[in-house]
Amino acid sequence: MGKVKGTVLVDFVKTIRGDKTGVYDSYLTPADKEIISSRILPSAWYPFDTFKNCFQAVVRVLADNDMEKVRQWGRLYGENIITSVYKGMIKDGQPMEMLEKYRTYIRSFFDFGEFDLERLGDNHAVIIMTGFGEDFPSQYYMMAGWIERSLELSGAKDIKSEFVAKTWEGAPDTRLDIKWSA
Repeated sequence: MGKVKGTVLVDFVKTIRGDKTGVYDSYLTPADKEIISSRILPSAWYPFDTFKNCFQAVVRVLADNDMEKVRQWGRLYGENIITSVYKGMIKDGQPMEMLEKYRTYIRSFFDFGEFDLERLGDNHAVIIMTGFGEDFPSQYYMMAGWIERSLELSGAKDIKSEFVAKTWEGAPDTRLDIKWSA
């Protein structure tokens, strides 16, 4: 598998390092532990497997595998990144334009995977995600929350989204059907 930018790994590492009970140890490999014991640089690339293991550990421990909590984390994390590092993504009143930029935007965090958009109307699209870990639903729920919040920051209202295909249930790709009002 590919690599992820330190930007998306660092918060999980901080959470794990902040725990002194050892609750995360059983979820991490020796290689993961070595990586997270070093300084995580936002601009550096790290193994996807370490990111996945750290992410899954935090989801199991703090969210008790509740994917709606993970979606909410995605909303918070998305707002933080979008309003600071990637302000240029947001244009008020242009939610579809923001969605169209996601393909390039996602490439700044992951050196793998595909993010495609099927436009179904001015306020309706299906986002097709492939290759971000077929057995990694928390990643997709985090991305869904991130996308929902980004749409809100672009002026979308009354957002409704649902997964209509899931790789973790055997589909060839993960699809998020998303609708909103202007």
